[in-house]
Amino acid sequence: MRIIKILTDKDAKGFNRAAPKHEIVMAGFFMVNCPACEAFKPEWKKFVNSCESEGDPNVLIAEIDSNQASRVNFDTSTLEGFPTVYRDVKGEEGVVEFKHERTKKALRRFLKEAMAVKGGRRRKKRKTRRKRRRTRKKRRKRRTKRKRH
Repeated sequence: MRIIKILTDKDAKGFNRAAPKHEIVMAGFFMVNCPACEAFKPEWKKFVNSCESEGDPNVLIAEIDSNQASRVNFDTSTLEGFPTVYRDVKGEEGVVEFKHERTKKALRRFLKEAMAVKGGRRRKKRKTRRKRRRTRKKRRKRRTKRKRH
């Protein structure tokens, strides 16, 4: 998972190069000195910090300054106010706006929905009870054989 802040033209160019390489792009648009943005920023930072530990290379999370919104290759046609969070998933048409409560938990759910659409991470298939019992029995037999020798 890659996380970037876009505050300058150089950052915007870097985002424009990086975004096409990722399956899921989640972008938060913020404005300086905006009371609503300042209120939402702590939850956004908690969300970003929780995502840093995950190793999914197909996800890009970007925090975009309002002055750089026009320089970023991201569909901002529906951007009306700040703060606004969008997600773009390759293969889906258009971007999806985040319209839930502004909490870390809701942001994680919003991201996981996109990961589920793209397949996300596969869970390891669990063994059935019968297979677990068989492997336990085999281990016991091996242990007793070792003790005898």
